[in-house]
Amino acid sequence: MTKKRITKKTIKPKNAKPENYFILVTGVPLKNLKELASAAQMMNDWVFNHHVNDSRNDFATWCEHVLNEEDLANELVIARNPRDLEVIILRHIVNKYL
Repeated sequence: MTKKRITKKTIKPKNAKPENYFILVTGVPLKNLKELASAAQMMNDWVFNHHVNDSRNDFATWCEHVLNEEDLANELVIARNPRDLEVIILRHIVNKYL
C-alpha cells in the first residue's frame, strides 16, 4: 500500500487591477475575495448597509463585473449583514479553490 502525500493547496484569489479595487466607504481598498472576507469579519452594520441596501449591492456588483465571479455575485444578494457576507465568500472560496 502506498501512502498518499497530503499537501496544502495555496489559495491565490484573483486580484483586481489597482484602478478596480473595491474602496469601502471608510476608504479601505480591497483587491480580492480574501480581503473582502477579512474586511467583512470586522465590518460594522453601518458600512455594510452603505454598500448593500434596497437600491444596490456593491459587493455583488464588484464580484461580478471586476472579479468575474458571477456565481458568487448571485449568492451575495441574500447577504443581510457582514457575517452573511463573510460566510458566503468563505464558502465560495472553499468550494472553488479547495
